[in-house]
Amino acid sequence: MNNTQFDSELRIPLNEHSSFSLSYLGDAFFELWCRQKILQRLKNRRLVHLHVVQWVRCQTQARLALLIHPLLNTEEEIIYRQGRNSKTISPPKHAVIKDYRAATGFECLVGYWYLEKQTKRFEELMNRAEILEYLESVLPVSKFSISTAA
Repeated sequence: MNNTQFDSELRIPLNEHSSFSLSYLGDAFFELWCRQKILQRLKNRRLVHLHVVQWVRCQTQARLALLIHPLLNTEEEIIYRQGRNSKTISPPKHAVIKDYRAATGFECLVGYWYLEKQTKRFEELMNRAEILEYLESVLPVSKFSISTAA
């Protein structure tokens, strides 16, 4: 039996990654980040799920892309644009195509930062006041919301 282990080392050069692979990895990393942030403040399973879903939805990611766009360097702008302009295989069911494309660009950026081991850059952007304020604003209102649970 082949004993395969998880290997976090980048084996494929970044320039050989497709928009799909960058967005796929970015989506996974972003959801994990969201789960960690929400779990730091909430313990109720239902509320954790509801809060994470609000952060990982297409419309939220599209807005995050818009907020960080002016802060991107040239290389990041190229990665974002390639993801945003990549062909959409199936149209989204609960979002407009513009938001879906912007969210894909955002996920590509997150995947790029993850693969390039630049997660500090991701954290730097996500911890900006306007980003945190926006993320708080999309959460469902409850007596256990993040702003009161901290």
